Amino acid sequence: MQETGQQKETILRIDVSQKDALMELLKFIYGKKLPPTIVASIPSLFGILMVAHKYDVPSCVQYCTCLLLSDMNLNTASYCLELSSKVLASQAIKPIAKAAQKFLVARYEENIPKLQEEVDQLPLSSLEVVLCEDELNLMEDDAYDIVLKWVRARYPRMDDRHEVLKSNLSRFARMRYMTHKKLREVLQCEDLDRAIASELVINALFFKVENLPLPTPALTSKELPGHPVRVVELRKPSKKANVYLELKRSDCQKLSRNGMIMSQAFYVHGHAFHIVVQRYVEEMQTFGMFLRCALDGTPTMVKVDFEIQVRERMSETFVSKFKSSYDFTSMDRLGSGSKNLCGMSWASFIGNDSPYFTNDVLHLKVYISIKLE
Repeated sequence: MQETGQQKETILRIDVSQKDALMELLKFIYGKKLPPTIVASIPSLFGILMVAHKYDVPSCVQYCTCLLLSDMNLNTASYCLELSSKVLASQAIKPIAKAAQKFLVARYEENIPKLQEEVDQLPLSSLEVVLCEDELNLMEDDAYDIVLKWVRARYPRMDDRHEVLKSNLSRFARMRYMTHKKLREVLQCEDLDRAIASELVINALFFKVENLPLPTPALTSKELPGHPVRVVELRKPSKKANVYLELKRSDCQKLSRNGMIMSQAFYVHGHAFHIVVQRYVEEMQTFGMFLRCALDGTPTMVKVDFEIQVRERMSETFVSKFKSSYDFTSMDRLGSGSKNLCGMSWASFIGNDSPYFTNDVLHLKVYISIKLE
């Protein structure tokens, strides 16, 4: 150790909080295992892990890490993330922290509103991991409601709520994507400081004015104009977004042969696009989906990497169906996509046994990345 050689006797000064963990580490060095009472205690395991890392005992570091990773649960994940937010970037915790983040995201990605009571018990560090996840299938209005319920459950004093929301609300719920109705609720919310609420709402309204949807171009009688979409710009990296489109089974059933549904025009990093779904009739009838530039009267060209995903009914997860790199132009009426997105006939796709309709709703997602010149 560094202290060796500096004096006749090697003296290690140990913090009182690490005494028990160090004693267990010494027992491990000689016995190569930890007692069941320690293994069953998450705080004790983390304490021994950090002491083992500090004194460079890799066998104990690996032992503790394997124990924690093999039984990742809500308590372990929450404790790890809370500890990592207080301890300055300990290398020993990082692998477990990454696994904890993946566990929480997978747990809440699709059904966070159904687990509100459980979410109310999460520490701030865990809530941040969940709500700042770009893949979270959640409207920003709902994210705001979840944060509000969480802060009311954990902080009974109004002053504490003001302080917590002041520091965290804008990170957890991106108000520029919230509806006008919900923004009015923000202004009237007593849990949020009035000055902070006004500032957040004003900034959101300015964003909405500067990014008004483009008018939908003239369509044929076979096209259903302006189907709404939800655009979620990814926090990291920039120039990328997830676009969500939901279609009812009845909407798809109404499509005539070669009829199509076009989404509202939407922006990704200043470029306007449409999503088009179509009932194709060639060798057999199929369900197709395309991404194309929106026509706003201005010639434009942009290079895009994109991926189309469909949510499966049984797994409740989005699966990749089509990937492409494409040079989009406003004069290209077709765009890029697949004429048989799900690899099946129209009858199998639209039928009651279809693997892609959940409660008679088809969930589609397009990941869009604008490529730099």
